[in-house]
Amino acid sequence: MRVATIDIQNPNGMQAITIPNDMRIDDDKVYVKKVGNAIQIIPYHNPWKNLTEGAAMFTDDYMQQRNQQQQHDRESFE
Repeated sequence: MRVATIDIQNPNGMQAITIPNDMRIDDDKVYVKKVGNAIQIIPYHNPWKNLTEGAAMFTDDYMQQRNQQQQHDRESFE
């Protein structure tokens, strides 16, 4: 994953950035989400793409041998 440093322009009191060509987002609008002191820019028409592609990378044996505690018997809500 590449990281770039870019300048923030302040036209008309608003902040604007220019995204480098190799980091282009192939969409006509984006979601902008502030997380702490960071900002995430997420494609509008396919916001879940990274999640679904990342989930597909897990192998079938992922966490098969985890140390899971035995479930306790609990009262039913009924």
